[in-house]
Amino acid sequence: MCRSRQLGSWVAPVLAIIIALFARSAVAAAAYSEDWTAGDTNGWIQNTTSSVLVRDAGFGNPAGSLAVRRDLTPPIFDIGATSDLPQVSGDYTGAPSWTFSFDVFYGTGDYVDTWLRFRYQDGSFNGWHLDVANVFPNSWQSYSVTFDSTWSDVEAAANGWVDETGGTVSWALLMTNVFHPEIRLLLGDDASALAYIDNIALRSIPEPATLALLAFGLLGLGFARRPKQ
Repeated sequence: MCRSRQLGSWVAPVLAIIIALFARSAVAAAAYSEDWTAGDTNGWIQNTTSSVLVRDAGFGNPAGSLAVRRDLTPPIFDIGATSDLPQVSGDYTGAPSWTFSFDVFYGTGDYVDTWLRFRYQDGSFNGWHLDVANVFPNSWQSYSVTFDSTWSDVEAAANGWVDETGGTVSWALLMTNVFHPEIRLLLGDDASALAYIDNIALRSIPEPATLALLAFGLLGLGFARRPKQ
């Protein structure tokens, strides 16, 4: 039997395993991005009754963004945006690690914190949040948060995440059913505020073993394609 046939006998099973691994990571939450160059609010909604959201086609990083204005009708809350789009909601355990990134332009307002927040399951639950900012210049700021769906509560807390549920919802449980990813802009007063959000992206990070297997499979394909000497 020629060498290419010998190699070909194990290339197919390796590729089948690779495909299965990557298919698993596509369940529920998946790769997603939004830059508001077209459309409207594109599935992003107010996170509080004080938030008014519109797409601003003329201002963004670089073009188009989600404008978030504070409505001063009492009671007055913080502002921000959230979404129940299927690409950013649901089960995050299909991949071991994820990166969630976004840009914020702090226009007017007394900003004191910016959170990335994940609520659990439905509107009756809170969740976990991460404080990503402690300075709020009048310019575009970019944030990128990498987190692991397999963390324990201790590991999540060690990476800065705060449990809002008093232990009712563990990090592991949260990752099985994320209800609303939220970008929350906290303010130190009840005055008017305006900010812009842009370039939201969610990306899974394949584990090292998966990447190694992919490289191994591709290498095998390369050898299998070599002509017989």
